Amino acid sequence: MNSVAKEQTNAVATPLVTVLMPCYNASRFLADAFDSILNQSYTNLEILAIDDGSTDGTANIISHYASLDSRIKPHFNEMNMGLIKTLNKGCQLANGKYIARMDSDDISMPNRVELLVQELERDLEVDLVSAGCFTLSESGHRLERVFPKACTSKALKFVSFFCTPVLHPCVVFRTSLVRDEPFDEEYLHSEDYEIFSRLLLKGKRFRNLEEPLYLLRNNSQSVSHRYESIQISTHNRISFRNINEYFLKQYDYFVQRVMTNRINFNVPPALIKQSMRNLDGLRSIFIEKEKLSPTEIADLDGFLVEQYIDIHLQSLKNSFGLLRLYHVWSCLSDIHLFVSKRGIRYLRSKTWLKR
Repeated sequence: MNSVAKEQTNAVATPLVTVLMPCYNASRFLADAFDSILNQSYTNLEILAIDDGSTDGTANIISHYASLDSRIKPHFNEMNMGLIKTLNKGCQLANGKYIARMDSDDISMPNRVELLVQELERDLEVDLVSAGCFTLSESGHRLERVFPKACTSKALKFVSFFCTPVLHPCVVFRTSLVRDEPFDEEYLHSEDYEIFSRLLLKGKRFRNLEEPLYLLRNNSQSVSHRYESIQISTHNRISFRNINEYFLKQYDYFVQRVMTNRINFNVPPALIKQSMRNLDGLRSIFIEKEKLSPTEIADLDGFLVEQYIDIHLQSLKNSFGLLRLYHVWSCLSDIHLFVSKRGIRYLRSKTWLKR
């Protein structure tokens, strides 16, 4: 039995955890989300369910569940404030030592909170912990297992130059972490990438567990589906800022689009070659500057295998004419990436390849 479970069994007080769940027009899936949190093995919870001016039956579902379990603390915004303001409101209202995020259309595995709190209690130098997940179809069928980009804090710092380092709705973090570092309203639809990369660059320590502790629903009404173009633009702005601040480098716009794998254009050979060289160069600078251990280097390199594969595949997917033949050849020339253990694992998680 792990330490958190022993504390609960011996009736010793465990830290209060605030589950922060913003809800907007979430009536289709909200009951499943509530049930998964109320049935956690870790029970010392308060659940801040904040309805953000929904126009469906979300408010009624929140009120109903609150009447069934006193741990649910309902809040109702008078008008739609948007996700970022609602998140910041919830972080200020939280009474727990830790905040566990939860999206209103997803499902948490029964031991998710317990295992992530256990990690924070075990290592006081870690500020935030997340984990892997399974994707979930809109109808509720479990799809693919998704592994974290990296697990160690320094490797996650490197990841943050290119993409979101942790699965936002799965995170558990110390409440003090966000009291003075709130979500930034300037970065609409990429607020998670912005705050987590900002915190890592300020020296905060994150960790990922490989174990899948979350079910992430493919929801056609989610932000990533409805506002994809805005999200890509904001993502690029954050990545460009992070690389410039840390490495004091500023690359050509399209080169950096390839480096960050935000590709929706026909990529010429010179561009993909330059982008790969730049990534190798940043790797070398980062390893030397941060004094990475062999374990951390292996973690970072695993992420780069995935990044290189994605760059190849997205370039191929968006190419046409003779350039498509070039990108086929380019994939074949780097076949060692695709057939590596990390590459095979990653390809198995890419649902879009199977369509």
